[in-house]
Amino acid sequence: MSNNVLYWIFLGVAFAAPFILGVWLMRATNRLGLSFGISTVINIVLTVAAVMWWKSVSGGGFRMMFGMAFYGVSCVNLMVLELFALFSIQKKMNS
Repeated sequence: MSNNVLYWIFLGVAFAAPFILGVWLMRATNRLGLSFGISTVINIVLTVAAVMWWKSVSGGGFRMMFGMAFYGVSCVNLMVLELFALFSIQKKMNS
């Protein structure tokens, strides 16, 4: 596989895995702080690992910075979307 395909696979995994884990934890424990905290830590760890990989395989310059920007945007978007999803689950479970 090319590095470009791996980039998008890593981006998808770094986005989907923490979200799925956070939703599963919220449904299992109904604890918002725990679910959001663990999923955020996993999100940051996966994003940092993916950024370090991308930095090592990309040629540098604009391509590297553009790729890292997408990883950063994905990380922040996941935190926002997951927080809203977890609030929604908590509201549904408590009513």
